[in-house]
Amino acid sequence: MENLNNYKSQISLNISKLENEVLILKQKYEKFFSISNIFSNENGGKTRLNRQLYNENHEDIQTSIMEINYILEESLGFLKEELKMLLAKYNQFEKLDLNEFLIDDKNFFELLNISLKSQIISSDLKNRYINDIKTIIDLKNRINNLKYFIGNFDTSIFDKHINKLGIEELINSSLIFEIIDSYALQYEELNKFEIEVFNFQKPKEKINSLKSINHLLDLHKRKVDQYFYADVRYKITLDFDTNIDIKKAINLNLAYVENIISYLIEQSCMDIIKKELKKGKVQKFISILINLHKNKLDITIKNNGFEVGDVYNLFMLNSENKTIIEVKNLVNALQGELFIETKENEGMQYSVSLDTKN
Repeated sequence: MENLNNYKSQISLNISKLENEVLILKQKYEKFFSISNIFSNENGGKTRLNRQLYNENHEDIQTSIMEINYILEESLGFLKEELKMLLAKYNQFEKLDLNEFLIDDKNFFELLNISLKSQIISSDLKNRYINDIKTIIDLKNRINNLKYFIGNFDTSIFDKHINKLGIEELINSSLIFEIIDSYALQYEELNKFEIEVFNFQKPKEKINSLKSINHLLDLHKRKVDQYFYADVRYKITLDFDTNIDIKKAINLNLAYVENIISYLIEQSCMDIIKKELKKGKVQKFISILINLHKNKLDITIKNNGFEVGDVYNLFMLNSENKTIIEVKNLVNALQGELFIETKENEGMQYSVSLDTKN
């Protein structure tokens, strides 16, 4: 029990550090919207976006992101070591490869329960043991959920975009405000991250709106339009259709839902790139349909990328499948269902169904 309290206090301390870091990061982000600084005047009175300021602020933001990522990785390290000690207690190491701390939560607990049946251990002790491990797995998912936000407010992709613009584009008013709006969408993700950090120790409350999903999809639409992989840009089209008006408050971990959507968009991007790398230039398209109807939130994400022959292989525990494993864990945490289908000559389809009554 001493170790249990120790790792919890270490994570609590790290969450306090995150609270400070996010406040610093928000101040840095606000420089992107300072009208008196983000423009410079050209000869002839033309107003140009101050690329140098955006570049310098981007570099400053990267320092904060590195610190946030370090704090989260350290927290996962605490959990990993505690889990190792718990598994060693009843010789359960063979149930889990902790080199990458990649776990299929549901499968792990099924194997653990089967194995513990052969152990001489009282029911009370067994229940306490499993609950201690569940606490670690839950914290692992919550910290990974915080890590997910980093990709949504990391300015790297838009900084690359700005650096590729010519002088004429930097004085194009419509393009300028589109850029500012893109950073504003990222700032909204930073605000969500702040809420998750400050409420880390608190129980989830009911939610009254799913509008933030539309903002998230708008951000991803812009990001995949200039998606980079191995320093190569891939222009991917993303279309979405949502019917997510809420008439009364529902029970849902919205951060987990948005994480699931983001992971499946990322998976779809990789499906598409994999197909192009194998077969040459292809059309690159992702479509998303999200519908809330009769206490069910249904999410369907399709792409025209590489078609997996055996879907089961996507659930094998390895780094290539990390995205799908994390999605599965979050869906299980929400007591939902995940379906993956190969559409012959069409691509892949990922579907999630969540009960909002839970």
